Amino acid sequence: MSNAKIFLVGKQKGESLIPMVETAFPKEDDVQRWLQQYWDLLPGDQIDPDNPRRWLLVSREMGVPGGKDEGEHWSCDHLFLDQDAIPTFVECKLAVNPEVRRKVVAQMLDYAANSVEYLDIEKLIEAARRTAEKRKDTIDNAVLQLIGKDDPAAIDHYWQDVSANLRSGKVRLIFVTDETPRELRRLVEFLNDKMTDVKLFIVEIKQFIRKGQVAGEEQTALVPRVIGATVAKIHPPALPPLNPQALLAKCSPEAGEFFENMWEKGEARGHEIYWAVRWFSVRAHLPNGGLGSFAYGGLSGDFQFYCAQVPLSDGLREELLRRFHVFTGKAPKTLTAHVDRATVGELNQAYDFILDEVDKILTRLGSNKETGQEGLDGRQNT
Repeated sequence: MSNAKIFLVGKQKGESLIPMVETAFPKEDDVQRWLQQYWDLLPGDQIDPDNPRRWLLVSREMGVPGGKDEGEHWSCDHLFLDQDAIPTFVECKLAVNPEVRRKVVAQMLDYAANSVEYLDIEKLIEAARRTAEKRKDTIDNAVLQLIGKDDPAAIDHYWQDVSANLRSGKVRLIFVTDETPRELRRLVEFLNDKMTDVKLFIVEIKQFIRKGQVAGEEQTALVPRVIGATVAKIHPPALPPLNPQALLAKCSPEAGEFFENMWEKGEARGHEIYWAVRWFSVRAHLPNGGLGSFAYGGLSGDFQFYCAQVPLSDGLREELLRRFHVFTGKAPKTLTAHVDRATVGELNQAYDFILDEVDKILTRLGSNKETGQEGLDGRQNT
């Protein structure tokens, strides 16, 4: 640690420059607590000058499974998301910690590899919800602020993108330190040259303190900067939306047949198919003129049922869990199943059942709208 200085410009006569001296962080937990509270210490404008990154903290000490159906094997210091739904793993190591040189790289690659394979999206959403509540916010509001939209339908689309990025391995790894060893910088630059979807960064945060004349009276400044980033390679050009041909070419035969069945049956019943970069959704026309997505498929090979945008009965999710044993569902509004040879037959039955239930509720709501008896949410109008 050097004795470098930055200078405050004083307001009083004879105090034109006030030195603040670079001072080591006492412990790594201090850096972690700063990051937990002030997300802009990850300088999004330096990571992407053309489109500065904005952040949403999912959790501090985010658990990472070590295998399928296993408990948390590792704990990442912080997991963030940006406005493009890219999971961003952050690990803090001070220069005095010998792990900051090489071991931290292997540690972060372990986080990424196992999260891509085993981290459950519903667990991630639940962790983000708890974090938002601790900040006296709601997760839905936090997501809308992050992506700069006011359409509640965009919230579910955002989480679908998070899931797709996670499953496809499009993640970001950030090493936070107070001083960057040469070995770490060389490793990060080398890996960034060789990897496409995973991007690594070093954020160096310097702490400067001005001691006051009275004991305990001091000022602190934190100065972050990105080290060793290859900016031109950070964000490739935006990908075009997925299309049926691209999806069928990249997924398994069983998933392809099921997804084709999804959009053909959906369109036959008057629903719309919406295509994003890595997934599609089946959208129902609602009586108020809006659209509500209720079924999803995509490159991950997963089928998802979502019951928040279409006013389905409260017990439908539980009924699906009872009738069909292919679903998992830890979130209150979502069911997920992977499409493969063992599940495709039952999923076809489940999808037909869902389509019938959607038709029933839309028919009832349409009739009630004509008579003025009920609102869109199924409650009696007054």
